[in-house]
Amino acid sequence: MKRGAIEQRWQGLALIAPLIILAACTEPLVEPRAPRTPTAVIDRYNAIVATAEAGDDLLERAKAYYDRGNIWFDQQNYTEAIADYDRALALDPSMSRAFHNRGLAYAMLKEYDAALRDYALAIRLDPAYRRAYENRVRLLEQLTASTPDETLLQQLADDYGSLAQLIPEAEAPYRYRQGVILARLGDRTAAREAFDAALRARPQHVDALYERALLHYAGGDLNAALADLDAALRLSPRAANAYYVRGLIRRAQGDTRSAIADFGQALLLQPAYPEALIARATAYAEQGNTTAAQADLQRLDNLQLDPTLQQAREALRARLGAP
Repeated sequence: MKRGAIEQRWQGLALIAPLIILAACTEPLVEPRAPRTPTAVIDRYNAIVATAEAGDDLLERAKAYYDRGNIWFDQQNYTEAIADYDRALALDPSMSRAFHNRGLAYAMLKEYDAALRDYALAIRLDPAYRRAYENRVRLLEQLTASTPDETLLQQLADDYGSLAQLIPEAEAPYRYRQGVILARLGDRTAAREAFDAALRARPQHVDALYERALLHYAGGDLNAALADLDAALRLSPRAANAYYVRGLIRRAQGDTRSAIADFGQALLLQPAYPEALIARATAYAEQGNTTAAQADLQRLDNLQLDPTLQQAREALRARLGAP
């Protein structure tokens, strides 16, 4: 699970990096993928193409170009691969695999719009084309990690949902990722539904419990948020960020003593946790324990703070009259 101030989570919610970048680093799935071969093997495929060209069977000719395109792709000659996929598709526009593999080749050449177009065409021809979804997800994860384009993010969320249906054994992680993206888009209702689905598929999905707790908290349902955090902490008792958020909720409920205990537990697990230090200092100040509040503020002097946390620290210092 990731940590960070709850207020910041709903401004940016830039939390998909770990889950999304790992998938983006895996090798694309070419369909089908031939073993690595020396360049000389292309001569045999040239002969197959020539034989097909001499005949009258257009589908056989399309297959010959498609197969040679795969060899070009395997040899990392993506321009020639695209040319052969073009020829194959001109002869047989229903060849979903040629669209898919041409999309992969465009992606390798960093022609991302063309790649996305071809993945979409492959999926339109075969709505259950798992590899096309998987490779489009890889590309969308890569693109949205650097540019938070809402259209691409929505497509990514939709693809996670499609993969959850196509791969039932992986429903929990795909629904969880879908929920993260939908929350990032600000669609809390749909995000909640995605996290609910992830937890139905895997009731012990700690991250889904945590993220759903954040949604409950943002929506003002503090009791539901506490229930999810309690469940998450039973499963993962060393989750510092869950203690931190539970402390925020308990403080919001007026239970300052329990909030301080949760902030303290978060700091035991992660001593360099500036949000927890500021939150605990604030709670101490509310109790009238100025000495403890100032001690936490002094610890912040050794930590790197973003502008928002710096502002919160200075505001609390002014309130306490601290130097």
